[in-house]
Amino acid sequence: MATAWPGRITHGWKTKVALAIGVSLLVILLTQESILKLGIVQRMELASIDYRFESRGTNPAFKDSASVVIVEISEESFKSLPAKWPWPRSYYARALRNLRAAGARVVGLDLIFGGNDVYSLANDDSLREAIRETRIAVLAGKTEVLQDTYIHTTSTENFGNIFFDVDSTIGLVNIRNDADGVYRRYSPFFATNTGLRIPTFGFAILNKYFGFPALTTAENSSTEFIFADREIPKYDPGTLPINFLGPDRTFRRIKFVDVVDDESCTTNEEKETGEEINTFSDPDYGLLHDSTFAGKIVLIGSTVPEDHDLFPVAFARGQQEGDNLMYGVEIHANLIESVLRDQFITKQSVYIEIAVITFLTILTFLVTSALKSSTTKHHVMVEVNGFLFATAEVFIVGYLALVMFNKYSYLVSVVAPGLAVVAGYVASTTYHFVVERKQRMLIKAMFSTYVHPSVVDELIAHPEKLKLGGERKELTVLFSDIEGFTTISEGMPPEELVGLLNEYLSKMTEIVFQHHGTLDKYEGDAVMAFWGAPIPQGDHALRSCVAALHMQRAVRELHTQWQDLRSISLSVRIGINSGEMVVGNLGAVGKFDYTVIGDSVNLASRLEGANKIYGTGILVSERTHELVKERILAREIDLVAVKGRSGALRVYELICDRTADNVTEQEKKIEQFHRALELYRNRAWVPALKAFEEIREKYPQDQTTALYIPRSAHYASQPPPPDWNGVFVMETK
Repeated sequence: MATAWPGRITHGWKTKVALAIGVSLLVILLTQESILKLGIVQRMELASIDYRFESRGTNPAFKDSASVVIVEISEESFKSLPAKWPWPRSYYARALRNLRAAGARVVGLDLIFGGNDVYSLANDDSLREAIRETRIAVLAGKTEVLQDTYIHTTSTENFGNIFFDVDSTIGLVNIRNDADGVYRRYSPFFATNTGLRIPTFGFAILNKYFGFPALTTAENSSTEFIFADREIPKYDPGTLPINFLGPDRTFRRIKFVDVVDDESCTTNEEKETGEEINTFSDPDYGLLHDSTFAGKIVLIGSTVPEDHDLFPVAFARGQQEGDNLMYGVEIHANLIESVLRDQFITKQSVYIEIAVITFLTILTFLVTSALKSSTTKHHVMVEVNGFLFATAEVFIVGYLALVMFNKYSYLVSVVAPGLAVVAGYVASTTYHFVVERKQRMLIKAMFSTYVHPSVVDELIAHPEKLKLGGERKELTVLFSDIEGFTTISEGMPPEELVGLLNEYLSKMTEIVFQHHGTLDKYEGDAVMAFWGAPIPQGDHALRSCVAALHMQRAVRELHTQWQDLRSISLSVRIGINSGEMVVGNLGAVGKFDYTVIGDSVNLASRLEGANKIYGTGILVSERTHELVKERILAREIDLVAVKGRSGALRVYELICDRTADNVTEQEKKIEQFHRALELYRNRAWVPALKAFEEIREKYPQDQTTALYIPRSAHYASQPPPPDWNGVFVMETK
């Protein structure tokens, strides 16, 4: 025996380690895109990347130090320039010449010139001449991407731009989005079926900037792209992650009209005022002289939403939903700027990610398992400590991911390690539940035969409750009883009666359990149940009322069946009250029941009996109505004084859920009844009598209204004393 015990411990730890490794393999299977593309995992990871960008924020001084300036084609320029859109291409020719004169090093035209100029072919010639003359232009092209980075071309391909043949300085604007539709990646080039590689727009601009030949493309290795002596880490085999330097409008924007507004251009404002503005060439404030474009890369592109060049990106402003949109021209600007600054995002390798997943799964499993194996009596603290440990791990993973990204632009996985922690914790909990807590399961299996499973769960979690006594707390209790059950039972054989009663009680019990109530007892055909214990329920009153409505619906269905088969009418009365009562194990040593007692319990029983007086199906107390009135429609029935209880009590009839189809009609009926009731309580007997008679005529089945008609008539002829307060005294229990 002495040598067997250590062996058992070793075997236990071996089993736990083996289980933890198995769980880690499952996490790896679910999180690695190369094995299984699980959409929700992908999207969660992608969303975490966006959060990291937002957390990092933008350097306030970046805009002034940026190497890229955007000339935006916007609504302001449409209004200012005399020609209608699409503009004559002579505008772009003038823009190229002006930007060259202002010192721009490269100008990228993020526009697809697919056909001839709509005004005059001379405008096309003007742009061609400007491209040749300035030698700073980079054109935009577009094509269909067939497979990742592979495209199909022909010998006459111009990539959708008729000016391609001027000097072949062109870049493709195609950008790939991620699974959630957000743009985070950039392809440095696309390969063609002819063996040619075409740079993308940003890299074509960089070719011009560094003085490389027009169709130069980055070298492609297994883990990085190499361009201009820069090692650019890959995101996947064909793309690199865009290191967004800020959200939309991070880069400085200049209006297109301000670039072309020189002495040779007359804007609409100049026509209206008769004065020359010349925002480009004015010697005092013109862009030609203020070094805005000196040595810069200038991107000309649309910022008009109607051009559909607006895309969701990883960097949001974080002020409202949907503020992560960015125009395509600024996406290219982010790519270009990050290359010039040699600032790239490095993605964690798959091997490191797998190692982290395995480590965290095993660590979480073994530590939480050790905590759960503790022999302490404070079981709650054991569970809390295990949960806190796992939670702390998740927060540490998230915090380190933010630090690594913000300080080092290192992109580590967050979701997969987080799932590893969760999986390790869940696996440990499951292991101890199945293997080390068999005795509790046996107790549950035995006692569930006698009490509601929720009571068993509470007793398993808190065995100290298996003693005499109880606690005082606010609960909701329900009593139900079959109307005229004695009459039904008198003319029926005992065997058939028991069968009917079992069918009824089974259905009522099922409804109680469906709404997480605790069945207290049966007394013949009567059912007693309560809500809010042993498991606390903040909405105990609502659960009870919804259960009562469902019980009445089930009774109507049983009534139809019993009428057809046995000619038996079935009607059930229900009373509900919420209030303080004592709940716990009450009885004698060795023989006790989990039940509720108190004045609030007695009141619910009396409300059940009061249904007979008012001809109602469900009566609830004022406190219950206060707790459920936002969700359940009810009407005030009367002010009653219950025998054995001081003070008047408002009683309400439960009508229906406020989401029911006929709620509008019921509300009208209730409003009409309440007006009549107000007249009655204000001693306006004749108007009250008339009001109740009108309701009775419209709703002849309403027995409550029928009750108030003779009352009103009686008081009209024999008024009560002056101190009458409208309270009806219930003499019966």
